[in-house]
Amino acid sequence: MARSGCIYGPTGTFKTTAIAHMARYIAERYGKSTLLLSADGGGWSPCQEEIDAGMIRPFRVDTATIPLPMIRKVSQGYWPANPEERDVSRVDFRRPDWSEIGAVAVEGFTSIGTMLMRHLADKNIKTGEEGTSKFVQPIVVEGQVTMESFAGSSKGHYGFAQNQLYGMTMNFISLPVEYVLFTAHEKRMEDDDRTTVYGISVPGKAIGPLVPTWIGDLLHAQDYAVTKVVKGPAPGKPGELVDVEVVDTVCRYYFKRHPDPTTGIMFPAKPRVAHNQVRRLEQRFPGGYFEPSPEHGFDLYLKALDELAEEGGKGVGSGPGGGPDDTLRKWRERQDAKLGRAAKPIAAVSSK
Repeated sequence: MARSGCIYGPTGTFKTTAIAHMARYIAERYGKSTLLLSADGGGWSPCQEEIDAGMIRPFRVDTATIPLPMIRKVSQGYWPANPEERDVSRVDFRRPDWSEIGAVAVEGFTSIGTMLMRHLADKNIKTGEEGTSKFVQPIVVEGQVTMESFAGSSKGHYGFAQNQLYGMTMNFISLPVEYVLFTAHEKRMEDDDRTTVYGISVPGKAIGPLVPTWIGDLLHAQDYAVTKVVKGPAPGKPGELVDVEVVDTVCRYYFKRHPDPTTGIMFPAKPRVAHNQVRRLEQRFPGGYFEPSPEHGFDLYLKALDELAEEGGKGVGSGPGGGPDDTLRKWRERQDAKLGRAAKPIAAVSSK
């Protein structure tokens, strides 16, 4: 099973840029490419340099095509041999050479969920219930009056879309790659006891708190407005510069639960590391966060996880002096003696 994670937050918090950072990490460490399944309307411009180099292989799916079977086949390990084909009936899905692929990026939970809901309603697909409040309106197309059908989403649509998101996620993290990265938007919602909480934006509220349990790392992208003064053209005075106050956005990626700076409501976040590495990860990134830049960000986090895992395999743990935990070492010695086998050092075991 692949390592996995999700970065969620508002628009403009460099989530697509994080995909480019991950692709560079995968290329540097494993010499492999990254597949990008994009459902976001904003496109993949922040990754264009890596796409042009072949480091990222993108494919876009939207409601204008037939999203449901496409997303399922991609999650099962198929990839279009002709991803730029505009005619959906001609897109040919085949197994890629997985020896060339090191990661998959899925952009994102929110867009795919919204896309599925819109597709089910637009096509009035029955998933236990048909679309609600159906109506038609006329429009002239190429000189002929045609009727366009519309419908709202039913309760059955919500359940269906939620089940598809879960199945898709489980399929993706079962692929033979090093890492699967999902992106998503954040949402304010009510818990079962009507307490206001924050989480990943997906259709309905039933599975919002469950999505973090499907994946490993959960990073929240929190943006902050920072005011600064720069020199700019003076109004009506060509060639003259004056002080101009502008607002920049600074972003932090939290891997630790933290409060919203305005409401105080906690945002969920978590790293997927061994319990004795949690404090050492916080030592690497004081405050439980790191600040991405155009050059680096998520790649530094992945490298830190690799280094912590390698240190654990070399016996650098939570025991005295950074050695293995004494309790674990003594337990292993007792078990070895009980079973009559030669003592072996405690080694790190991959989760894959």
